[in-house]
Amino acid sequence: MTMPHTTPTENQEKPVVIVDARRWPLPPTRRLAGLPIFLRTLLTLERAGAGRLRILGGDHRTVLEGLLVRRSPRIPVEFVTDDSTSDAAGEKTVVEACALYEPGRLNDALAGGCTVADARWCALDTATDLSRASGLLWRSLRKPIENDGVVAYFLGRPVSRLVSRLIIGTPITPNQVTIASGVSALAGAFLLTQSLILGAALYWFSFVLDCVDGELARLRFQGSRTGQWLDTIADDTATVAFSAGLSVVMLDINTAAAIVGFVAAGIYALSCIPVYRALRHLPTIDTAQYPYFFMGEKGAAAEEKNLWTLLAYGFRRDVILFLHLIFSLVSCLWCMFLLQFVINAGMAFITWLDVTVKALRKA
Repeated sequence: MTMPHTTPTENQEKPVVIVDARRWPLPPTRRLAGLPIFLRTLLTLERAGAGRLRILGGDHRTVLEGLLVRRSPRIPVEFVTDDSTSDAAGEKTVVEACALYEPGRLNDALAGGCTVADARWCALDTATDLSRASGLLWRSLRKPIENDGVVAYFLGRPVSRLVSRLIIGTPITPNQVTIASGVSALAGAFLLTQSLILGAALYWFSFVLDCVDGELARLRFQGSRTGQWLDTIADDTATVAFSAGLSVVMLDINTAAAIVGFVAAGIYALSCIPVYRALRHLPTIDTAQYPYFFMGEKGAAAEEKNLWTLLAYGFRRDVILFLHLIFSLVSCLWCMFLLQFVINAGMAFITWLDVTVKALRKA
């Protein structure tokens, strides 16, 4: 059985990997963090840079082929007989299917930087091994606090991982969670006129779901450029909608301030256009990687932090939403309104300044 998803020339420089799937102490259909063990191994190899997979299925071949009917890697996959490996095994990497591998280390192994054994997190021979492997996968989702932000690290991620654990075994996709995140934010914006607390709480929950979609995508290998665009646009739409919601509430208190709020929200929305144009040319669609002229090529996501990237923490979505939640608990509408106005006006000013500076440099 051969399942080509790409032309040979696309993978000719990438290694061919033999996957030994003849031994299964646990059923290959057994799920680990939402995926059958066998499929997880193949997708891990794909992420690690394999160009073609040759499967030794043995007596399990029929079952393994059935697992690949609904989903399989995008690289060519073929099942081979035991006799066909005698010559190939000396030239190609052999990976045992019933084990959990760390993609980064496995990439090194495929490149000859280490052995496959060095890339193996743990064997999957018993239920205890499966439980340990699950723990390793969930812990791998944790980002360093300097990258994730203090609020997200201590308050957002613990809740998002709990939600992710609840739905990891369901058919719910990351893109569906992204849409749910956007709906939650829009509902929060709409309900601000009824209750500041309820509106801010739903806005905060949208951030939690925004974390969940990424966690599901990483664990189930469902990340896509379309999903990244959807996530980015949903975040910015939520920002504009919540800003408009606050301005609507302000109409009964200070009409002039409300109008200024609407204008700031509109200017922020327009400032997204040059950002999106730049993101089209980046490998990852992430506004944190927008290369502002004063931050460097990787923007706020750069590993080496400077004064500007540290100041950018004050504009992080997790911080802003948490402050909205705190202000709503003390019924400080003006605090929420001014916070959002400063964020909208500040981000718009920085973006348009960046556009102007880059245009002058090209002139």
